[in-house]
Amino acid sequence: MGDAMKFVFCEGSGDQLVIQSLARHLNLEVTVETTGGKDNLPNFLKSLQTRPEFARQQVETMAILRDADRDAAAAFQSVQNFLRQSGFPAPDVNGAFSNTLLRVGVFIVGVNGVGMIEDVCLKSVSDLPEFSCVDSYFACISEKSARSNSSSKAKVRVWMASHDDYDYRVGKAAEKGYWPWESPAFDPLKNFLKAL
Repeated sequence: MGDAMKFVFCEGSGDQLVIQSLARHLNLEVTVETTGGKDNLPNFLKSLQTRPEFARQQVETMAILRDADRDAAAAFQSVQNFLRQSGFPAPDVNGAFSNTLLRVGVFIVGVNGVGMIEDVCLKSVSDLPEFSCVDSYFACISEKSARSNSSSKAKVRVWMASHDDYDYRVGKAAEKGYWPWESPAFDPLKNFLKAL
């Protein structure tokens, strides 16, 4: 990698595996690590200042990926604030990089301003004929029980149940090639990663 290192930091191990698989697909040379969750982001960012590659200014670019959850704007502002409090530059808008010596980017992951990496992956397969069965399954559960909401993580598990490798979660499914990287659902994320 030489002296110009590039990092992508994401929330958890599932996100990490998805981003690593997508980066490989794009032939990008980047190190992908987990922050240990969004609640740990402030501590994680402070710890970066003491890492040798950061202290020696060998890092050219770093990107923070975080789930939108219920509000992409609030998630972006949170990451932006944590970056600044930790002494890092922050971009002015989501999906962009700061124009500084150490380029810092932030990408809030979701679909239409809400959600998480699972939602993006599900959107990438939503046009497949069998995908309607996932919604039918949860509609049936909702009709016959008190459970009215289903998480994106649960939907990934149900969709994966229709495959030979049925026990894979979002990250392992990415490693095994289940997500179609050419889907337009991944375009914003791919464009961001290519800008590293």
